[in-house]
Amino acid sequence: MSDSKSSYRQIIKTTTLFGGVQIIQILTSIARGKIVAILLGTAGMGINTLLNASLTLIVQFASLGINFSAVRDISQANNSGDVQGLGKTVKIFNILIYFCAALGLFTMVIGSYWLSKYTFGNGSYTMSFIWLSLAVTFTILNSGNITLLQGMQNLKDMARASLVGSLGGLILSLPFYYLYGEKGIIPALIAAAFFSYCASKFYSRKIKFEPQKISFNSFLSEGTGMAKLGIAMMVSTLIGSVVNYLINSYIGKFGSIAEVGLYGAGVSITNQYVGVIFTAMAVDYFPRLSAVCDDEKKINEVVNQQAEIVVLIILPLLIIMILSAPLLIKILLSKQFLDITTFIYWVSFGLLFKAASFAMGYISFAKGDKKTFFLFEGVTGSVLILTCNIAGYTIGGLNGLAMSVLISYIIYFFAVLVLTRKLYNFHLKNSFIKIFIKAIVLVLTVLILMLLKQNLISYIVSLVILVVALYLSYYELNKRIGIRSLIMNRIKR
Repeated sequence: MSDSKSSYRQIIKTTTLFGGVQIIQILTSIARGKIVAILLGTAGMGINTLLNASLTLIVQFASLGINFSAVRDISQANNSGDVQGLGKTVKIFNILIYFCAALGLFTMVIGSYWLSKYTFGNGSYTMSFIWLSLAVTFTILNSGNITLLQGMQNLKDMARASLVGSLGGLILSLPFYYLYGEKGIIPALIAAAFFSYCASKFYSRKIKFEPQKISFNSFLSEGTGMAKLGIAMMVSTLIGSVVNYLINSYIGKFGSIAEVGLYGAGVSITNQYVGVIFTAMAVDYFPRLSAVCDDEKKINEVVNQQAEIVVLIILPLLIIMILSAPLLIKILLSKQFLDITTFIYWVSFGLLFKAASFAMGYISFAKGDKKTFFLFEGVTGSVLILTCNIAGYTIGGLNGLAMSVLISYIIYFFAVLVLTRKLYNFHLKNSFIKIFIKAIVLVLTVLILMLLKQNLISYIVSLVILVVALYLSYYELNKRIGIRSLIMNRIKR
């Protein structure tokens, strides 16, 4: 088997594996929400949501982005074949992750009164936040174990750890909700976090490293580099959260709370629908790209392969989302949200450009170019989204906002293409460009048909286009990974 075909198959294999894990985790989250709603009612659901939001906020802050940046360093050390270097990198990472866990614990304890007052309007939940510091600690340590498995590209055990942790955490937390009601929320959160940590520790402890002694100066030198890249990621994420807050606030101020809800629902549906693909691919893609980040030729190969696969997988899914938008809204939300149908149409087309730029967006981070990553992804990208969305909503309301999301995705695609070409000499291959142009034509045709008139003829033509898209994806994937031979081999087995 050629190296190229083997690489394509690895992408598909990982996407399938972690796509399944993501779906199960989403279903687990939905099940937990449903159970909490039944056992605790609306008030208990509200308390649980607010405590979870606070937990997530402190974890994001205290982790310092180390769990992202360390994947790069560990995968590079592992790929180099330097056993001592790998042991040294892992030891530095372990020290940093324990520091982050301690930072999270103390931040939650020290800020417990103010968190209670800001979140609930009084200090009556101070002790709850103090106990919740344990959940923060276990969550950060769990992310450290998962990072180690990802960096070592031990993806099967990473998937098992994520799956066991998610399902086991749900099962372990249920008795607390059932027996103690609202008072069981904190123990349930701690129990779920602890079980997830134990599951990931069980699988990560299988990885053996050569023990290394590290001087303080060596730790300071290498650990600082890992921390700086992680902090750049953390701050970029926080800027993104602020931008999302500002957009929602602007809609609420110049529109209505109902429109804020419609916008949030539209974003939620489109992101959840394709987010599984992006998340599943990133698990394998980022460490693979980091391992070859110093080889210009290999970077071009890996990024183009990833871009081709993600567009081929997402193409039929986007057409299906456009055709089934009203049905999706009724199933996931209710008839009251049918006003976002057109919003989903436009954003679905925009997601094609987001998919195309997905692979390129990781290059600066994989290369450890924290300045470029922060200024482009964190600052410029966020300003672009904020400007386009506010202008779009001001001009055309929710539909104008949807078009602005599309425009921002298109601008970002060309901007990241120019940036990566100028800084890293990256270029898209003709094979990808041909696939991408065909995908644009197919999705855009369905979009126009649905916008003009939704009748029997438009749906029949759209279904024919969907069949063409499915055939295109199958044909191109079969050329790259030999889908037919894979199926036949499975049947023979």
